[in-house]
Amino acid sequence: MDIVLVALVGLLLGALLNLVIIRLPRERGFGGWPRCTRCGQRLAWWQIAPLFGWLAQGGRARCCGRRLDVLYPLVDLVTVVTLVLLYLQHRLSISTVYSAAVAAVLIVTGAIDWQHRLIYTLPTLGATLGAVVVAFGVPFHSLLNALAGVFAAGILFVIFYLLARALFPAHRAPFGLGDVYLGMFIGAALGLTNLAGALLYGMLLAGAFAASLVLLRRFAGRDAPQYISYGTFLCIGALIYLVIWGLAGPSPLL
Repeated sequence: MDIVLVALVGLLLGALLNLVIIRLPRERGFGGWPRCTRCGQRLAWWQIAPLFGWLAQGGRARCCGRRLDVLYPLVDLVTVVTLVLLYLQHRLSISTVYSAAVAAVLIVTGAIDWQHRLIYTLPTLGATLGAVVVAFGVPFHSLLNALAGVFAAGILFVIFYLLARALFPAHRAPFGLGDVYLGMFIGAALGLTNLAGALLYGMLLAGAFAASLVLLRRFAGRDAPQYISYGTFLCIGALIYLVIWGLAGPSPLL
């Protein structure tokens, strides 16, 4: 019964996260009743129901018949699975609430970066500051651990950013300042003790996806994106690490 309640909370949280994912890049605000992302028509209540709304419409907007992005039900599903796994790991505790908040930031950031290749500076830095401020009250975390994670991730990702700028001087670099800020958030949220593992998962996923695009262009003769949303894979990697290992991690240092 507890798992069912947690899953329902996950569905509601997923709906809220989708609201941010849809409206922040397009409207920069959250007022008014939700409208269709394709034609702008006001939606019925059942159309905005998490997961069910997309399935009931068969993946196409009932108002205009245009295809709906599969990302939105995926966000609902990932949020539910994440919340259930965190609950099984920590039960109802400070660790669960903190990890759920970190996961929410990762899901929203990863989804927006995938759709728009955009990572917002102020929200990401604000989340980083928030993670540092509350770190002292979270089990298996500490203020020192959070600050060390921010510092280490900041140095590492600034190096990546400078290398990207040097290697792609005439093009849009595949690694931007938004990725630097995201790396700092991951460092603050998970701490130095978990930073290497979280980043490794994301980098491996990004590398595998980039390799698949190269193979697709070479052997299938299809057009493929020249750049990938690197931040999305960092978010996915950190999320996977969080639900598998938690903040305790396999090798605590601080």
